Amino acid sequence: MSKNSENIDFSIVWKKIHSELTVEEEDRLQGWLAESKDHKDYFDKVIAFYKNGSQFESETDLAKKAWPGFSKKINAQLPRRKSRPMFFWGAVAASIVLFFAILTILKPALFQEEIPMQVDSSIIPGSEKAILMMDDGSSYNLSSGKALSLEIDGAEISSQGTTLKYNSNKEVVKEVKYNTLVIPRGGQFNLTLADGSRVWLNAGSSLKYPTAFVGKDRVVELTGEAFFEVSRNKEKPFKVLSQGQVVQVLGTSFNISSYQEEGEIYTTLVEGKVNVYLEEVPENPLLLSPNQQSVFIKGQNTIEQRMVDVEEYISWKEGWFYFKDKPLEAIMQDMARWYDVTIKFDNEQAKKLPFTGKVRRYERLEDVLKLLEKTRDIKFKIERRTITIN
Repeated sequence: MSKNSENIDFSIVWKKIHSELTVEEEDRLQGWLAESKDHKDYFDKVIAFYKNGSQFESETDLAKKAWPGFSKKINAQLPRRKSRPMFFWGAVAASIVLFFAILTILKPALFQEEIPMQVDSSIIPGSEKAILMMDDGSSYNLSSGKALSLEIDGAEISSQGTTLKYNSNKEVVKEVKYNTLVIPRGGQFNLTLADGSRVWLNAGSSLKYPTAFVGKDRVVELTGEAFFEVSRNKEKPFKVLSQGQVVQVLGTSFNISSYQEEGEIYTTLVEGKVNVYLEEVPENPLLLSPNQQSVFIKGQNTIEQRMVDVEEYISWKEGWFYFKDKPLEAIMQDMARWYDVTIKFDNEQAKKLPFTGKVRRYERLEDVLKLLEKTRDIKFKIERRTITIN
């Protein structure tokens, strides 16, 4: 190892692997890599280390590992395991933060002797993937590494595999077409609409939208969950339709959770102001301010308003599961969509058990379930892609 390897903080290398560097940190890393071939070779070994599935035992362990000791571990373990996707194994190594344990799932039993979970498979987390449905019925499979470039009636459509972007600077001379972006279970994707508004779509969601916004309104239709950052345009209000609810904004950021299988629609405001109303009763809107949430109760056609901790409802966008006194059934619904698994409760009482915690969405499902299991109130069994809880 080059002596100069110790001149850069390992956290910068880790953040590079996980695409979390600031501009200043990126410049520092690139300068360090350019100093010598040894630095580049060393960095390549770190990448390989993560690809091979190596991981540290705890946050304390990571803190104690200086560059020399870390280098020995890399060199000793490089060839031993079959290469696996860096997206997955890098994220497992990120669990060094010991996310969930620090916030404690709840009980002193967290520190009791661990009972092995019954597992017969390894279930990896979701990733960037989507299906773009065109107006004419054709479709495109979008995923990491797959590029797309189209032009339809003046609208330029492009994707590099993690985000889809529309650009309609050209004059639209024909009828506006509608596209639908479908996010399967086990997926997520980022979309930039023709007006510059950005949308983050969660697993099991879909968004229907025009390739260009014409007329007096900008209207999209959502099923599932999405976070919106709407470009401000006083002349054209932005509206999100979802199962009988309408959210109307001028320019702001907010989250909507509107899954068909759930009994409520949650609209959580981060910045700006929005009007929320029933599609059948537009004359009676509910105005939300930051840190407020509306709850549309399906079947009752009522909308309630409350103050919330916004982070709990938008943390999925930043790569976290975050819940406060959330029932296990609701938690497992989120897990089922993200890991694309089936959930089965053998113990009905377990559905109501409340949990508080924060865990990265990129951990193996087994690791997450083991932490939940430490409460001694529940046990999980994984058989292929079915999770049984008793």
